[in-house]
Amino acid sequence: MRWRRVLWPYPAEVDTTLPSGTTKRRIELRLARPLLTWFARPTVTIDGVGHPAQWGTGTWAVADDGRTVIGVYLFNRAWRFGAATVTVGDAEVLEYRAGVLPVGAGRLAPVPVPGLPGVPDLPGRGSR
Repeated sequence: MRWRRVLWPYPAEVDTTLPSGTTKRRIELRLARPLLTWFARPTVTIDGVGHPAQWGTGTWAVADDGRTVIGVYLFNRAWRFGAATVTVGDAEVLEYRAGVLPVGAGRLAPVPVPGLPGVPDLPGRGSR
């Protein structure tokens, strides 16, 4: 039995960059665990597609154009609660906080990053 050498079946044009709007950038999403979770787990939705997540900090791929809609909700075996959505825009860090009780909406908002234009530096971090 002889082995044949298989050439790559695709032309070189496949390695070109994707058009603008389909390329990805990563954002940081911080999921703050509430005191009473009632065995709930967070679910992250990106443009309506749900992805199971874990409590803590994670990174997610979004489109470069900034029109991506990210949502978070909590789900346990009985019900879904704490839903919040936001359009990404230019944000690099988003933080989700659920309500104290397992009813009502949560809060998903951009976190200001020190050192960016329009964001004041933290106290005690002046130049020396």
